[in-house]
Amino acid sequence: MPVKQQLLILGAFVVIGLEGAYLLDQALSPAEAGDETAQMLQVRRVQDAATDFYGSSASVPVVPTRTVRMAQAPAAPAAPAVAPAAPAPAIAPAPALAAAPAVDETALRYFARQGDQRRLQAEIARLRALNPDWTPPDDFSAPVPISDPVLDQMWKLYGDGQYAAVRSAIAARLAREPNWQVPPDLLARLEVGEARDRLVNASNAQQWNTVVSVAAATPALLTCADVDVLWRVAEGFAKTARTPRARDVGVYILTNCQDPKERLATVQKAMGYLDDAELNELLKLERTGPDGQGEFAPVKGDLARRRLAAGAKDPSLAVAPDDIALVERLVREGTGPDDAVLLGSYWFQHNDPTRAAQWFELAKGRADTAEIARGYAYVLNALKRPVDAETAAYKWRDATKENTDAYLVVATATLAIDPPVKLERDVLTRMATAISDAKYGPGAQEFGWYAYKIGQTAIAARWFATALSLMPNDEPSAYGLALANQKLKDKAGFEKIIREWGPRSPRIAALADPKAARQRIPAAEAIPGPDGAVAVDDPAPAARVETVADEEEADPAPVARPARRQQAAAQPAERRAAPRNASRSRGRTCTGEVRPALLSSMSALNRGWCLMDLNRPIEAADAFDVALRTSYGQVAQDAAYGKTLAYLRAGLTDQAAASAAQTSQTVQRAIELKTEILTQRAIGSYNDGRYIETLLMLDERSRIAPEQNDLMMMRGWSYFHLRRWNDAKTIFVAVAGTGSREAQRALATLAEAMKPH
Repeated sequence: MPVKQQLLILGAFVVIGLEGAYLLDQALSPAEAGDETAQMLQVRRVQDAATDFYGSSASVPVVPTRTVRMAQAPAAPAAPAVAPAAPAPAIAPAPALAAAPAVDETALRYFARQGDQRRLQAEIARLRALNPDWTPPDDFSAPVPISDPVLDQMWKLYGDGQYAAVRSAIAARLAREPNWQVPPDLLARLEVGEARDRLVNASNAQQWNTVVSVAAATPALLTCADVDVLWRVAEGFAKTARTPRARDVGVYILTNCQDPKERLATVQKAMGYLDDAELNELLKLERTGPDGQGEFAPVKGDLARRRLAAGAKDPSLAVAPDDIALVERLVREGTGPDDAVLLGSYWFQHNDPTRAAQWFELAKGRADTAEIARGYAYVLNALKRPVDAETAAYKWRDATKENTDAYLVVATATLAIDPPVKLERDVLTRMATAISDAKYGPGAQEFGWYAYKIGQTAIAARWFATALSLMPNDEPSAYGLALANQKLKDKAGFEKIIREWGPRSPRIAALADPKAARQRIPAAEAIPGPDGAVAVDDPAPAARVETVADEEEADPAPVARPARRQQAAAQPAERRAAPRNASRSRGRTCTGEVRPALLSSMSALNRGWCLMDLNRPIEAADAFDVALRTSYGQVAQDAAYGKTLAYLRAGLTDQAAASAAQTSQTVQRAIELKTEILTQRAIGSYNDGRYIETLLMLDERSRIAPEQNDLMMMRGWSYFHLRRWNDAKTIFVAVAGTGSREAQRALATLAEAMKPH
């Protein structure tokens, strides 16, 4: 090929690169300014230039305006990262060789010898575009003499991705043969290969702006011959908050590229950074196979799963019936448990435990995992089958913290059944061990009531004492301990409770009345105490029980920790907005042993409010539940409201949230209940040291109710533990402005923590 023609071709490539870089940079600029028509014409000029250089078979339709402008060209092979190559040496002019072939088939022969059919066909298309009269050889398998072994070695290094070695070889040969001309095709491919390495390295290092800039400067990279580069560019757009550009890359691939696996993978990758509306634009480009099935069928299943998973976390998100039906079909066609667990979790979150149980049972039949056991236990508990729930949760109770929490919840619910159910000795023992090991206050309290109801008074007293050691401000535990001490004739213990709690609890103070009578239930099977000992009812004073609560680890800040979640439930809710039927319970007694299931809906509702007045939330919740299940209308609404308040006061936040969703409430009640639920969850997260989750709960709560000083301090200490000093200081200063001494001490602690050590 004459030198002049070679230089013209190389110049055209340089113009393409510069003009393409300018155009893509303009298309991606934040201002998005300029005449749309002018931009489109400029794109056409670039594509026409690319066609002249790469051949008509590589031309590409214009992508919609302000999108990535792609030009088809043979791709550089994937290769390991290499050090930046030295600049290409200047090509010295030289007279054309008389024996030079009309068409440079060096690269073509090399790709044929390597068996690289993809690049071979791309090279044939390119040579045909540059030389319309050229005809490719009929047989590439026949041995072809290598006219230039040194150049052939350069092509071999290029094919292996050793671009720096190619540069060195070129420089060495030019030093030996000053008149030798570097093939323009080799230089052009070398520059593209080096650019690809830079783009891949930037992508691996998550330097997304560099990925986009390299792509803009090297339009020859953006081809169907190297879809991996296009994927990386799309991700670069998404990571730099330009998802419309990422979508346009996907549209380009699905419009121009043919490989079925690459097309499917394009949509799968786009799921990671496009929302449903943008993904739908890609799904419209789906092709139907000979079997009548769409090529994106697997992706549609994944999308349905994604929506279902979102609905399983947020009960306000209702998933379309078509998506649910699709996942159900995938469950029937598959053999794994995951989709069944997803359906079960969704229905449980949407207050349909019956349907949830069906899917969890199917999943459990396919696999036995901690996640399945946990979900199934919660569902059984919601179906009022706590004994079965305890059995389901026991095996995996120690697998994760979430499984431990689930077991404690269902074990506590089993103990709270009224009237008490007869439990096997080994079941009672394992429940006692789990509650003691976890230092779970609500479980200790319910163990106390269970023991008290079946006549194991001495054990009841020890459990109530344990509950008080874990929850020092828990009035129901103090009330239970007073009752037990009174029955045991432990005068000293009884008087101590009266002195400490009488001024705070009218019902505890009333126990000092000698006329107060208590009905005793006949003793049943012996119950394990909090220390594992077994005892029967004993009229003698209970022996002192060692506390199961360990001292808390020293905190770096003198944090006045919020009360445990069991005391966090706001109690004035029913006082502020008591249902119209609640007043009927005033003046009536509810201290006797009555089975709520035998009451009418109105009587059960009144008994529930009466028990709430006596601060006996677990019993009140059972009464409200009877009223809820046997009534409708306003009575059912009031019962659901009361049941939620009872669970909140008992510290059972998850049950309170489920109860709140059972019936619709007035706007005022709904806001009130949601506020209290979020408050308890924030406190629970803080007490467990999950400070990020605490902040999330407080943020959600602040959208519906203002934060009081105690919650603001909790927010400040959460920032403190996360070492977000400035945020903590802002909160403490704000609270200190109200005259809070606690906030002033917090500021002093913060200043000490920020000092360099």
